[in-house]
Amino acid sequence: MKKNRKATFIRIAVSLFIVLAFLFFMEGNIYRMAVKYEDGGGRKTYEVKDEAFAKYINENLPNDEELDKKINIDMIVDFSQEMTAKALDFSVKAIECDPQKTFAGGSANYEGYAAFSAAIGNYLTRMYLNSEWEAKPKKGKLYLFGSNKTKGAKDGWFKDHDFVVFRNKNTKEEIYTDPVAFDSYGVKRVDKYRK
Repeated sequence: MKKNRKATFIRIAVSLFIVLAFLFFMEGNIYRMAVKYEDGGGRKTYEVKDEAFAKYINENLPNDEELDKKINIDMIVDFSQEMTAKALDFSVKAIECDPQKTFAGGSANYEGYAAFSAAIGNYLTRMYLNSEWEAKPKKGKLYLFGSNKTKGAKDGWFKDHDFVVFRNKNTKEEIYTDPVAFDSYGVKRVDKYRK
């Protein structure tokens, strides 16, 4: 009888571990399946002008002599999100959106996160991709399983949730990112809402 209980307990524990591991590794895919983003209008785009901010970006690039040859837009998008997550702490109460000021202060809200990430993205695309791509912070409309959750939201995740669109000026290809979702859940890319 005790052997059966122990075996049952072990099976349940192993099954629970497998399910939790699956959910952990699928977290980004589950989020992308459930939440879609729509451009609700542009936000101000900032340039990196502060020397300390530029130094932070350059110091956080990989120490790789071949970086100039192998860097691409996916790497730049990843760098911009990683550097944003490293530099900022999320705060709904933060009011400043200018990346130079949020960098000095260390915290930002949704709009500040998007402005910061876009500024880094534009800085790096100018440096490595001849500005072929541009990063624009956007006011977001978020849809949960096809239902617009921004409309009528009083506060929380769906209210004033900004994101970033990286856009190729020639091909018009777009990459949607949400720096707050990356910082909170490790979600590297988000999906555009399609009607």
